Amino acid sequence: MESPELSIIVPVYNAEKYLRKCIDSILAQTFTNFECIIVDDGSTDSSSDICEHYSQADTRIIVVHQENSGVSAARNKGIEIARGKFIGIVDSDDYIQINMYENLIAATNEVNIDVVCCGYTENIKPYTISNEDFIFSNSKAIEIIHYLEMRQAFGMVWNKIYKKTILDTYKIKSPVSIKFGDDMLFNLQYFKYVKTAYISSNRFYYYLHDNQNAVTKGKLTFAEANFRFENVSTMFLQIDDNSKSVFYSELLAKDFKYTIALFLRLYAEKKGIEERLVIINKLKNFYKENNAKNKFRNMVVAGTYKMLLYLPAKLFDIIFYTIFLTYVVVVKLGKGSSRFVNN
Repeated sequence: MESPELSIIVPVYNAEKYLRKCIDSILAQTFTNFECIIVDDGSTDSSSDICEHYSQADTRIIVVHQENSGVSAARNKGIEIARGKFIGIVDSDDYIQINMYENLIAATNEVNIDVVCCGYTENIKPYTISNEDFIFSNSKAIEIIHYLEMRQAFGMVWNKIYKKTILDTYKIKSPVSIKFGDDMLFNLQYFKYVKTAYISSNRFYYYLHDNQNAVTKGKLTFAEANFRFENVSTMFLQIDDNSKSVFYSELLAKDFKYTIALFLRLYAEKKGIEERLVIINKLKNFYKENNAKNKFRNMVVAGTYKMLLYLPAKLFDIIFYTIFLTYVVVVKLGKGSSRFVNN
């Protein structure tokens, strides 16, 4: 059997409310030379039956059932059995425009493209990553990462297509040990080997937040937030060849800001004070070590980090507890952003 040009991976967990719309949007693609690998991650609703129904109706759909192991394990399983030259990923509670993959695959014909990235719509908010299509050719990976991350388009897998040969050659896997930040860490592993990237001006993907049972949802812990930050900051430095360029500096500052915002969320959820203070002390030391070596100070919200650095723990707790109460109220009133950090 001839291998398809594209393999589309769809991890599924208890997505019965959204799954049909997701799969229908894939089957409606104007690009038809694909296989769709649906990995049912131990769903307990009717998702499994829905998947099987579609597989019987269209031979391009392959369904794999596994015990609940998390989104990373589901994606890894799909990538492992994929036969396509390129890999695309769609979350089961999202959907895509009918011409998404026709455009992304067509972009790979320009030159030897390692990755194609497009914009998206998050609920009703549009994220366009360029006013016109262009190519990063023979560029440093840190520069490409910087461009995408500053436009909120790097730390997700569903707005891209990847080369299967790069994934296989370098044994790139989505980390299964964490439930948060796995997309970012997967992309950092992959982009280490990216030389040429196609940036699309179109918004093809529709990213939704409604499904609380989604395979990508999970409780965040302080340990996971810390694990994510330590690994992301280390990989930024490695990809930058330890040169501490302006790209590295700005990426590091943005991720540090994002990490502090995650701690706001965790405070709001009333996590253990001992655990959070240990991690905050690590962040304090990290900030002090890096502040003198690059433009870190100019890229952060100065007041927040001065509080982190200099306030006594008890006063710090009082001030941030007040902030978190406000945060919780705002979110409950429906006025909070879906992202913890806005540019």
